[in-house]
Amino acid sequence: MHKKLNPVSMKKANKKIILRYLIEKGQGSRMEIVRKTGLAQSAVWRLVNELESDNLIEEKGFAPGKRRKSVIYGPTKSFVTSVIYNVEVLETLVAIGFLDGSWQIFERFSTPSTFESFKEKAKTSLEKIQKKLSFKDGITKVVFSLPGIVNYDKKFLIYAPNLKWKNIDFQKAFEDIEVEVFVENDANLALMAEQFFSDDVKKAKVAFFLYFGEGIGGAISVDGNIVRGKNSAAGEIGHVMFDGKNREIERFLSILELTSKTQKWLEGNNNHSLSEKFQHLKRLWFAGQKDVQKILKDYLCHVGVVLRNIIYLLNPDVIVLGGLINDIYDTFGPVIKNKIDKDIAKEIVEGIRIRDTIFRDVPPSLVGGNVLVIDHFLKNL
Repeated sequence: MHKKLNPVSMKKANKKIILRYLIEKGQGSRMEIVRKTGLAQSAVWRLVNELESDNLIEEKGFAPGKRRKSVIYGPTKSFVTSVIYNVEVLETLVAIGFLDGSWQIFERFSTPSTFESFKEKAKTSLEKIQKKLSFKDGITKVVFSLPGIVNYDKKFLIYAPNLKWKNIDFQKAFEDIEVEVFVENDANLALMAEQFFSDDVKKAKVAFFLYFGEGIGGAISVDGNIVRGKNSAAGEIGHVMFDGKNREIERFLSILELTSKTQKWLEGNNNHSLSEKFQHLKRLWFAGQKDVQKILKDYLCHVGVVLRNIIYLLNPDVIVLGGLINDIYDTFGPVIKNKIDKDIAKEIVEGIRIRDTIFRDVPPSLVGGNVLVIDHFLKNL
């Protein structure tokens, strides 16, 4: 027996296909959508009109051609899909995301030492955004990207050691803002962003994101799904013991630890961000500053050892490096690769791609916050 296809379900599925294509591609004509998706021309014409009526896509211009010019469509930017709070120990970056996958930095503030103070700052920030920009019921969400162990389903922060925040119910804490709240680990969000925009991660059977921040985080995806583990701690590589002295990987790879070790060469940069301090260390490296070179070589050796362990544990298709620092491999790739090649048989590492994140000017977790909302919306469309 064959089940009869449900026309309503088919229509919803086709609508998702068209909208996802336009979000990922940016824009396209109706004929291009037909060619790329394989959907019937009549269905594409009808559903594009519906998506436009729903204020989910809009005309972006015309495709050049000798005959009649085709209308180009793309996702609308008439409303905010997400307000993202990218929380780090020193600073919280606030951004707004749109349905086309783009984002804008709205403001930044020093992360308060207590959660209660942070909550008030976040609510004040949200009020300012709501006065300036349009939200859409059922779509717009508030996302908290956190450097800690998060139960995504319960919207609950289990523990963020570097923030010293523990057992926080974000849904309850922000129940009065009248916008649904999402909470996720920063490394998981960074990997989601790569999965959405990068073909190699999208096609990977197994992928890993090594997140460099004040601490160190990690995220795993298998067949396109984030692996969270039984207690939401999967991928938390920063808390893996690195040597026989009960010292964690975070102690060796944290950018905050690195800048602390090189503080004497960073005088005059005390008010700068960790990213800016790291860029200054790079300049000293290339200028031949011997002491800084030695410290950085030790640091890069540790990066290589950690990547070696990831390769042996997961044997992923791709490993992405990024976070607050997004150019480590581009700058120091040969040094890191040399360490890996010394420690791993070429048969094990062959074909594994290691690279920096595609997001250079912003923490990839921030981009992932918007991707999280877009994915949620598409699944429930």
